[in-house]
Formats: sequence, C-alpha cells, structure tokens
Amino acid sequence: MTEDELAMLDFAVKWAPFGGGDEHILPEFGVFPTVFYRQLQRLLTRHHGVNDSVRRRLDELCALKLAAMCQD
Repeated sequence: MTEDELAMLDFAVKWAPFGGGDEHILPEFGVFPTVFYRQLQRLLTRHHGVNDSVRRRLDELCALKLAAMCQD
C-alpha cells in the first residue's frame, strides 16, 4: 500500500464514525469526496490486509456516500 493509500485509509477510519468528514477531503487530498470514496472502494478491494470488519464498515460508508451524492 502506498503512502497516499495509507493516508486515505487512516482518514476514512478516523472520520467514519462522524459521517466521513467530507468537508475535509478536498483540502486534505485535493479531490472531491466522490473521487475519494471511489478510490477508497478500489483500495479496499485490492488490499486484503485490511481488517474484515474495517473493510465492511468503510465499504458500506463508501456505498452510502456515493449513492447520496448521485442523488444530488
């Protein structure tokens, strides 16, 4: 896992209990939340070293966020 991927994962784990921290994604990573959640989903699929419960929780967060953003 790259340094950027680790930073994304750490950010997602930290902010998941608070709804994801969308307002911090653009300043922190330079991408819009939609892009961030898509990249995070790919990261969770590719890297099997992520704890299963963390993976499920973050994958669910990504799905919820992306579904909500597509409705706006």
